[in-house]
Amino acid sequence: MKNNPQLRVGLLLCDDVDEDAQARYGTYADMFRSSIAAVDGGLGLHPMRCDLGELPDSTDDFDAFLISGSRHAVYDPQPWIAQLQEFVRHCRARRKKTVGICFGHQLIAHALGGEACRAAAGWGLGIHAARITCPQPWMENGGPDTYRLIAIHQDQVVALPPGFRVIAASDFCPVNMFVGDGVMLGIQGHPEFDKAFCEYRIHTRRAQLDPDVYRRSLDSLARLEPDSLRVSGWIARFIRSPGGRD
Repeated sequence: MKNNPQLRVGLLLCDDVDEDAQARYGTYADMFRSSIAAVDGGLGLHPMRCDLGELPDSTDDFDAFLISGSRHAVYDPQPWIAQLQEFVRHCRARRKKTVGICFGHQLIAHALGGEACRAAAGWGLGIHAARITCPQPWMENGGPDTYRLIAIHQDQVVALPPGFRVIAASDFCPVNMFVGDGVMLGIQGHPEFDKAFCEYRIHTRRAQLDPDVYRRSLDSLARLEPDSLRVSGWIARFIRSPGGRD
């Protein structure tokens, strides 16, 4: 993608790494910039802290949008969450490419008529696999039909907006990735996180976790490698792809 034109992507941050850990792991903006730059140097990410009340003045301010994860839930009654959901509805109406990661994935669904809630399956932590159920043109031709990503979530999408479709699923998380209207992409896993940061987050949540979940999550990090670059490539190609109907 080296010869692709420059695009401005609004990075809509809904949280950040705790300040005392930023020196070691970087910020969410750092992580997203690194993961996207590794696959497409022409996508310039411009961070805004939505959880602190920052939002673009207009959907026309950027070529596309990328919504981060968060420790918050999309159904929390916080004004900034309602404002971001309204902004997503404007993005859909204007057919502006919008990608949601984890909380962002759930927020897109929730904003457009679907539902996200606390999952009966419990915490998704460590490296989780999903299978591609509906290959998309912006995915590589002939690639594996499964992928692995770092997961850190309690909530899941349980109902899609009208007209959306699941394109990747797992037994643990049936709505692992979705597309809608040719302009919306939701991904439950984290292509921007590395294993060291995931391990740190697992340790910080140890008191909340069943001991078996804690051990299995750490074991997955020791045994498996996430397909982070592969999925980051999908995000970049989706942003650049024609915005046709799914």
